[in-house]
Amino acid sequence: MPAGTSLFDAYRDTQEAVGLLMSRAVDAAGWQFTTLAGPNPGPLPILTLDADTHRDVLAAASTAGSWFSGNAPLRRDDVTGVNVHAAVRAPARPHDIDLLLTAHYDGVGDHPGLRQPGASDNASGVGVVLEVARILSAGLPEGIGLSVALLDGEEVGALGSAHHAAQLRAAGAAPLVINVDGAGRLDGAAAVEAGGPAHRLLALLDQAGRHTGVPLAAGPVASDNRRYGGAGFAAVGIGAGMVGYHSPADTADRVDPQTLTAIARLVVATACLAAAAPATLSSSIGDKR
Repeated sequence: MPAGTSLFDAYRDTQEAVGLLMSRAVDAAGWQFTTLAGPNPGPLPILTLDADTHRDVLAAASTAGSWFSGNAPLRRDDVTGVNVHAAVRAPARPHDIDLLLTAHYDGVGDHPGLRQPGASDNASGVGVVLEVARILSAGLPEGIGLSVALLDGEEVGALGSAHHAAQLRAAGAAPLVINVDGAGRLDGAAAVEAGGPAHRLLALLDQAGRHTGVPLAAGPVASDNRRYGGAGFAAVGIGAGMVGYHSPADTADRVDPQTLTAIARLVVATACLAAAAPATLSSSIGDKR
């Protein structure tokens, strides 16, 4: 497919192709980020090529009498996902706040002989959630229940959170969900995405940002928070940067400790404010829902 072709157009113009060769950029270290196919990857398999190789293949395909030979290993991994849950304290009364902290612990996996550590995406988010739970368990404000869900299958369509959200809905729960996906290196403001009836949660997060000095801005966080929001729960996703996204460059030494601390303090402050905050607060983060 010519460079810049969208998948929508590529699938429309397949003309009995057996697969698609698409161009994708590489980062400064020469790595191309890894993408996993979820349960419905599309009608045709896709191989992505760096820009130079894609140009050579396209030239060969467009010139009479030309040919280009190459090979790429293909493998299929069938896996079973497992979520990990912990209840720190159940809400004591019907009107108590039920706070749920989430982060996905799965990664895109290794290639044969090539380790992809997944430090920013999303060991950093898991680390933040665990540290926040540790801090709050020692002094959780009255009027708040707290639970933690470490989720699997985010990289293949947020399957773990979809399963968990359905369980919560069937049980009649109504948690406020804070999902952390990427706390590797804060460059400017942390991205915040709201889903469901999240106006109050956004306002609390906005106030916590001012208290802790963490700048926040409305931005896409395409992660498990969308599954909870889609199930009707108040949910926000927080993204504070990733280095070496989905590549061997996503190593622990590239995770910024100050970013981990800042996002943990932000979430702790949000939980503490939730116990005393009034039901209606304004937010400058933005919420179009």
